[in-house]
Amino acid sequence: MAPIIGKAKAAVDISIAYLTGIRHLFHRPYTLRFPQQRYAVEKGYRGRHLLHLDRCTGCGICAWICPEKCITIVPRGQRWYPQYFYGRCCFCHFCVTPDTLVSTNPSVLPIIQIQPGDRVLTHTGHYRRVRKVLTRNYSGRLYSIKPLGTPFLLRVTQDHPLLVSSRNIGKKGRLEKKPDVPMWKTPLELKRGDYLTMPIAKEVRDIDVYEQQVVVGQPNTGKRLRSKLSLRTGPDLFRLIGYYLAEGYAVRRTVGFSFGEHEKEYIADSARLLEKYFGRETKRSTIHNSTHVLLHSVIALQFFETFGLGAENKKLPDWAMFAPAEKQRELIRGTWRGDGYLHRPTKGNRSTFFEYATISKTLAFQLQQLLFRAGIVGQIAFAPHPNKRPTYVVTVRGRFVSAMADLMQIAFEDKRVKTFSRFEMDTDYVYAPVEKISSVEVRDQPVVNLSVEGDESYVAGNVTAHNCTDYCPEFALEETVEYDIAEYTRDRLVWSPERLSKPPVKKDDKYVFSVDTIGGASQVPQKEE
Repeated sequence: MAPIIGKAKAAVDISIAYLTGIRHLFHRPYTLRFPQQRYAVEKGYRGRHLLHLDRCTGCGICAWICPEKCITIVPRGQRWYPQYFYGRCCFCHFCVTPDTLVSTNPSVLPIIQIQPGDRVLTHTGHYRRVRKVLTRNYSGRLYSIKPLGTPFLLRVTQDHPLLVSSRNIGKKGRLEKKPDVPMWKTPLELKRGDYLTMPIAKEVRDIDVYEQQVVVGQPNTGKRLRSKLSLRTGPDLFRLIGYYLAEGYAVRRTVGFSFGEHEKEYIADSARLLEKYFGRETKRSTIHNSTHVLLHSVIALQFFETFGLGAENKKLPDWAMFAPAEKQRELIRGTWRGDGYLHRPTKGNRSTFFEYATISKTLAFQLQQLLFRAGIVGQIAFAPHPNKRPTYVVTVRGRFVSAMADLMQIAFEDKRVKTFSRFEMDTDYVYAPVEKISSVEVRDQPVVNLSVEGDESYVAGNVTAHNCTDYCPEFALEETVEYDIAEYTRDRLVWSPERLSKPPVKKDDKYVFSVDTIGGASQVPQKEE
């Protein structure tokens, strides 16, 4: 019986083999007649570079930024041009994921929403214009990095340079506290505890008088006339703005500020400032345990609209973000008086810290930057709530508590024997240690990058990140979809400026094929971009 079963199985196997062979006689081939035929590549494919000789100035920025140092600048007569060694090139085009928050002027936006012409904060502490936004699909290791004091993970490709201050192991096996000179390093070179840098904005634009066009209605005629609102931008105005950001709201033609009925000092101060700047008498209304300071003024309403209507939309316009630090300290004071507090040691929590809560993501990041400018490190935490909008909590801890107490003009006796902070700070950066770092293998992960004028960097997820490989200020270099750079000898992988300047050979549609696992090679009718 066994021999019969064996012969039957053999017959079946032989039949399957013959049928498979016969089926492939009528099947499209899987191979292409290269180079006459070529593969169709997806949009965003990173191939060899194209050099525009007429645009290149020989500045050397491309060679300076190249992470693999495969670019050298070589002379050609009286001019200099880049030369590539493709045996070392990693075709980096470093990027971050589309949901990464970028510090812009004056907000924070997901990088996918950034448009050319927008201004972003760079590693120098200044805001520069975005030249170009680049998107592609990435396959490889994707790193997730969590610096201390930031609400979200930074997800970045493995070759994207970040401005890092590495920490060596000192005495007793501990990491050195003092930050070293920041350098551009990739996530591959990072370790837990290294400092990531958060730049401190340096741009200052002080204005003595704020002017705004407003529309005022005439009760008798019903006509609406345009008028100009002029307000002197003294420290008092910034404190009033802080009160609005924390406790302000607008209903029809009325601006209101809501305080606890025990906050008599703040109630009187906000009422005095409203009457001082808008010249109309305020009213007060008590509802349950809160006191509302009300001002019926269309002009005041239009002024405070520029700071956002609704708690989730509160934000600072650029003229307030660029004001001198002395004025911004008053804004911080007014804001914290509304929604912030000082936590003193209790049995359940012996920590001493300042805390401020808001549901406006933009306002949280802006307040953090104002604190940086005041010489105080503020951390941001993300607190989701079921059936509620998430909260962003700005906290000041450690050795910065005393400085915050001075800013808030609070009598504070620090009874702590020793204060400690895991952050370091100088005039240019806040140094935040890497709390967590991990990586996963991804395939076709959408990623985005920016080309930024001048400084070639931007702040992604509160961390200073470098520009992409579209760094050339004159747009003399661009990546193509040409993948035919294989050579038999090493020296042929060195592409001279003359060779780089030759555009990829264009082929007709009949030469473009895609290869499918099941169907084999098939012609692609569309022209490639």
